Amino acid sequence: MVLQQRKLGIREYVSISILMAGAKATEDTPTMLYKGVQNAAWMIPILAAGIFFIPFLLLNKTLLLYQNKDLFSVIVKLLGKYIGTCVCLLIFLISSIGISFDTRTYTNIVRTFYFPTTPTFVIYAILMAVCAYGAKKGIHHIGSVSYLIIFYFVIFFCIALMLSAQSSSIRAMFPILGPGPFKIIKDSVRGLSLFADFFLLTMIIPFIRSRKEVRKGTWISYLFITFQLSVAVLVYICLFDTSLGTIGYPFHTLIRFISLGSYLPNVEIIFFVIWILSAFIRFTVFLYINGMMFGHIFKIKDIEYLIPALAMIYLLIGSMPESSIEIAQSKLVVIAAVGPVFTIISVILWLAAVLRGEFKHAKNRNSM
Repeated sequence: MVLQQRKLGIREYVSISILMAGAKATEDTPTMLYKGVQNAAWMIPILAAGIFFIPFLLLNKTLLLYQNKDLFSVIVKLLGKYIGTCVCLLIFLISSIGISFDTRTYTNIVRTFYFPTTPTFVIYAILMAVCAYGAKKGIHHIGSVSYLIIFYFVIFFCIALMLSAQSSSIRAMFPILGPGPFKIIKDSVRGLSLFADFFLLTMIIPFIRSRKEVRKGTWISYLFITFQLSVAVLVYICLFDTSLGTIGYPFHTLIRFISLGSYLPNVEIIFFVIWILSAFIRFTVFLYINGMMFGHIFKIKDIEYLIPALAMIYLLIGSMPESSIEIAQSKLVVIAAVGPVFTIISVILWLAAVLRGEFKHAKNRNSM
C-alpha cells in the first residue's frame, strides 16, 4: 500500500513529459527546423508525430504486456541477454551524448542572454550540480515538483507567444510548402528526434500507478507537445520571418522585446525564472533515467550514488566543444541518428514480442 502511494499519478507523469519534450520550443530546435524547410518548419512536428505514432504505439503495446518492467528489462527479455544488453548500451550512449550537448546548449543560453560576464564552466557546473541533487531525491520528488511548475510553464509560454503576436505577420508563413513536399517529408524523418524523450520516458513506467494512466498520460502529452511545438515554430516564423534562420535561440530573443505596459516594460526575468526551473526538471529527469540505464546495464541497484558521477562525466563531455557552432553541428549528428534508431528499436521489440507469442499469452491470461 505504501508503494502504491509513492507511485506517480497521471498528473505527475504528464507534467514530466511536457516539461521534457516541450522545452525544445525554447532552445535552438526551431532554428534548426527553419534552416531545413524555411516557412514549412511548423509542419515538421505534426508530420514527425504522425510518422512516429505507429512505432511508438507498437512500443507501448509491447511494454504494457509486462507489469512493473521498464524499457531495458523488456529489451533484455525479448532480445536475449547479449543482444539486448548491446541495444541497451546503444540507447544509453545516445542518451548520454544527447544530455551532454543539450545541457551545454542551455548553459550557452543562460550566459548569452542573462549572465554574459559569468564563465561558461561556472554556469554549467551549477546547472549539473542542481540537477544531480534533484535526481538523487528520486522520481517521486521530481514528479511532485514537475506538477507544481507545469502550470506556470504552460501559462507563461502561451503569454509570451500571444504578446509577440502584435508584432507578427501572417504573410511570413508563405509559401506554405517552403522548399517543396519532398524536402518537408525528408526533414520530418529527421524530426523524429523531437519525440525521442517519449521513448526514454518508458524507463519510468514501473513508477506509474497503473497501465491505464501510462496509456492516457502518454497520449495526452504526445498530442499536447505536437500542438505546442507546431504553434511555437509558426509564431517564430511569423515574428522573425527569414531572420529566424540566423537567430540561435528565438524564444529568448522574443521575450526580450515584449512588455506588459509601461509599468512592466522588461518582463524577461519572469519568463527566465520559469524557464530555468523547467530546465532543471528536464535534466534532472534525464539524469535519473540515465542512472537507471547505467545501473541496469552494469547490475547496480543503488543508482543514487551513480548520478553525481554521471553528471560530472556529462559536464566534461559538454565542455569539450569550444563554441556554440560546434555544439550545433554535434547536435545535428545526434538528431539525425536518434529518431530513426529509436523508431527501429520500437518496431523490432514489437516484432520480437509477436514472434515469441507474447500477445497471445497475454490474451489467454486475460481471458482466464
